[in-house]
Order: sequence, then C-alpha cells, then structure tokens
Amino acid sequence: MKKISKQTQAVAIDLTEIAILETLMDADDYVSGNTLAQSIGISRTTIHTKMDQLKSSGFKIKAISNRGYYLEKLPKKLTPQLLHTYGKQLPENFKLFFYPSVDSTNLEAERLFSNGTLPPFAVFSHKQTAGKGRLGRKWHSQANQNLYCSIMFSPNTPPEKLQSFTLWAGIEVCRSLKALIPTLDLKIKWPNDLYCNGKKVSGILTEARIDSDRMHTIILGLGLNINSTSTTFPEEIKSIATSLRAETNQSYDMNSLSIEIIQATVRAYNKCIEASDLDSLSSAWDTFDYLKGQAITLTENGQKVSGVALGINSYGALQVKKNNGTIQSVHSGDVTLKQ
Repeated sequence: MKKISKQTQAVAIDLTEIAILETLMDADDYVSGNTLAQSIGISRTTIHTKMDQLKSSGFKIKAISNRGYYLEKLPKKLTPQLLHTYGKQLPENFKLFFYPSVDSTNLEAERLFSNGTLPPFAVFSHKQTAGKGRLGRKWHSQANQNLYCSIMFSPNTPPEKLQSFTLWAGIEVCRSLKALIPTLDLKIKWPNDLYCNGKKVSGILTEARIDSDRMHTIILGLGLNINSTSTTFPEEIKSIATSLRAETNQSYDMNSLSIEIIQATVRAYNKCIEASDLDSLSSAWDTFDYLKGQAITLTENGQKVSGVALGINSYGALQVKKNNGTIQSVHSGDVTLKQ
C-alpha cells in the first residue's frame, strides 16, 4: 500500500481554533476571554495563542481590554477552519481535506482512497502543480484565487446508474451559482464545461474505477474561476477564460461557495443513485445549453461530425443534426463551435 508523501499531507484541523471561531461567528458583540476559556475548557493563555493563529490565517479579530474579542472580517481565500465550519452542512460522514498545494486534487483523492480513507470526501487546494482537464489537457491552477477540488464517492453500483453524473453535476452547480448570482449568464458546453458570455469559467473531469459490472469509485474534479481577474490569466487563455469576479466586478467568499459546490455535487450524485424521474435530464439541461441551435464540429473516436446541436436526449447523448439531415446521437467527444 502506497504511503502519502509528507509534502502532500492535509492541513490538520485544530478543533480549539474551530470552537473559538464558531463562538465568535455566532456572537453579535465582543466575547470575553473568560467566557471563551470557560465554554471551551481551555486557559486564557491558550485563547490568546489561538487568536494569534487565527489572525495569521487571515481572520480579522479586534481585541479590547475588559470587553474581549470581536470577529470583524472573514478571509475570502480558502481556509481549512472555515471549510470545516461551513462543512457541517454536509452529510455527517462527509470528510474534507485541505492542502496548500498538490499536483492534482484528483490524484490526491486517489492516494487518500488507496491509503484507506473511505468516501465520500472532498479534496481542496490553493493550487495544483499538475492540474488536468478532459483528454489530458492542462488546467491552469492559479494560487489562492480559484477553486480546485475533487469529490470522491464509492457507489458500488452498475456503471449505468452514473452515466449522467457529469451532466447532472454541471446542472446542479449552475443552479447553485445562479441562486447566488441571478444575473450571471451561465451555460454548459456539453458535456462538462461552464461558460459565461462565451468564455470558460469552469471545467469538470470525472474519473471512475469500474470492473465488468460495478462502479467502485467515482471522482468528480472541478476547477472554478472565482476571484481571478482577466489580467492574471496566462496569455494563451486570456481570450477564452473568465471568472465570477471578472463577470460581476465583485469578489466572493470561496469557503461558503466551495461548500455550496459540494452540496450541488452531492445532489447530482443522489439523483443518479436514486434514479429520480421528478426532474427530467433533457429539460433541466435545456435551461443551460450552450450549444443548442449552433453549428458545431465534433470529434468522436477520431471521426469528425459536423452539424447543428439539438440538445441532449434522456440518456445525456448530444443530438446532432448532420448536414445530410439525419440526426446522430453522440455519447462522447470533443466539440468546437464553427466560426
């Protein structure tokens, strides 16, 4: 069994810091050091030490003699303390792992599983040194500004049950983002890219362990450009990439948004596992369809197909009306819009 190398160990969660943080977040006014010490069961000296540690993590905490401590501002960048705190909204057995840097969150999820960590869990990182997208493409992973995460499940079901998981994940993530930012012009380019105003804002990559009749694990890796600006993108993607901040001219709390994304992914997973027919895949997709009605070129198994995208069917296959008038169902491939 492989061991996780020291440089890829997750940041340890300090439960005392979490207890202090949650008390301050729930308070409308200053909280005295004595109150904190007594309620948590630690010394005043420890309170002072933990406050310094929270401040060094980006929490703005004001201290006044004879009044105590007041939480003025939360950090917007990913912090393990806030992920843990907001993560209490997730299912009880859901685990979160945070890393300052990893090669790839998908690869780290695989390593955690190989070393005995049971799904469901999620891996977060400030940056990836070898982030990847579909078809082996590189995913630019700028430090601190954007979300890089992977969510692993262990369905142990026939693979067919999760054949639409990537599509449902895109739909549920779009629904969550639209609930937060109703004005966002958000679309999904089949099968797994999110676009705003014609530019890519997010990519999804799913990888699974499957034998002849069972899917043992599935990982959904997601990169979402949140607080990066157009000036910080590499030259080669400036014209094709965007972020939530670039689209709305405001920055976002990455911690609460990250948990929203995890919840959206869990909803998508449960839809597939429970085989619920209450929400039609094709009609739900239609709301966010980036390709529908557009002339496209698609490469499937080395063969090029040209035509007009008509949406997807109930199984998630892209429907393409070819130049000869016939309609072809495409289950996988790489799509480009015709110029």
